Amino acid sequence: MLQETTYPIQNRTRITWLVGTLGAGMILLAFLVTPAVDVFRGEWAIITSPSILMTDYIAYANLGSAFLNSGLVTLIGLGLAWLIRARFNGYLISAIFTLAGFGFFGKNVFNILPIFVGVYLFDKVFSHQRMRDLIAPLLFGTTLGPVVSQLAFGFDFGWRGLVGGILLGVLAGILLAALMNHIYSFHLGYNLYNTGTTGGFVATVVYITMRGFGLEIQPAFYWSTEYTGFLSIFTLVVLLGLIVLGFIWGASFSQYKRIWSESGRLASDFVVISDLGTTLVNMGLVGLIALGYIHLVGGDVNGATLAGISTVTGFGALGKHPRNILPIMLGVCLSCFTNVWSHADPGPLLAALFCTTLAPLAGKFGILPGILAGALHLPMVMHVGSMHGFMNLYNNGFAGGLAMLIIIGFIKGVWPHLLEDEEPAESS
Repeated sequence: MLQETTYPIQNRTRITWLVGTLGAGMILLAFLVTPAVDVFRGEWAIITSPSILMTDYIAYANLGSAFLNSGLVTLIGLGLAWLIRARFNGYLISAIFTLAGFGFFGKNVFNILPIFVGVYLFDKVFSHQRMRDLIAPLLFGTTLGPVVSQLAFGFDFGWRGLVGGILLGVLAGILLAALMNHIYSFHLGYNLYNTGTTGGFVATVVYITMRGFGLEIQPAFYWSTEYTGFLSIFTLVVLLGLIVLGFIWGASFSQYKRIWSESGRLASDFVVISDLGTTLVNMGLVGLIALGYIHLVGGDVNGATLAGISTVTGFGALGKHPRNILPIMLGVCLSCFTNVWSHADPGPLLAALFCTTLAPLAGKFGILPGILAGALHLPMVMHVGSMHGFMNLYNNGFAGGLAMLIIIGFIKGVWPHLLEDEEPAESS
């Protein structure tokens, strides 16, 4: 009875404190690193940007504005969780940390709101579930924020574009919420970014329709390089803070063995499987691996890679641990030795972080299949962005879903007994 009553209440308080401190801390930091007038001007630039891939808000605006935007987006996610009485578990942690990361890279306080409305309308008109059961499309669905921003600001349509972008975002939210469970059946939970796969299909339909009306979208490229040292220290402090806090809140080696033994397939909620403290330690460890990889290959720490590190860290509560992410990352790393791509180039660098969406495959089938999946993922993710007009922020989730469509389909066709124990699960 203690596990069912005290722990969820305690977790709600602790997660609220953790996320609230992170969000408020980033807002405070924004005004410490950049003059206030520049922070607000930059935030307006962020809000009115098309925000398609790749738009590093640090390069597009400035460092302080990016921190302000991320902090605000983080607190909006937390407030929404309280509003719908969400379960404060690994799902919510992964969603909010992903929101926080992409607050530096494509999501802002304007373009996420129509998606929320779309998911809400889907529930009230079609689904009639409790909103807390739609936390995945509600928060992860903000991957389609650029669909809103591109139509609102990317084609110079004035107020018509603004209204059209909002309405299109609402429709995109409805479509995404309706399709997610069906898309899950493609990969059976071996792609952790199920919303990214779904968002890729929705954004592809939107882009094809736009092109049908003569609207073309060119990729953006805003990539900052000047703050690697500062952002590395900031990230290191957050990650070590998670580990220390985890031990203060009761992390244990015995519970960590339970996390380590999991394949990570959706929905492996580590807060439920173990406990919050041990989950925070795992989050810190996988985040350190992501940060360490960037420095190992000489990459930049910026808004885009912060999104990658934060997403890896968040999913340390929902499926990722060192044993299942390292083979996938190694597959991407080895693929770069073909000399087609450089490890530190933006695309391969982000792929090495976000490829961990395929971690459950390595967790289930071992190191070699994990390496092969990572190797397949890199060339795929380097070419699928143009399919959706660069409007699906979880581009690696889309590529990962397509990779798993092939791999899981092959396993089903050749060795179906390997998947006989798989049961439907909640998707993210």
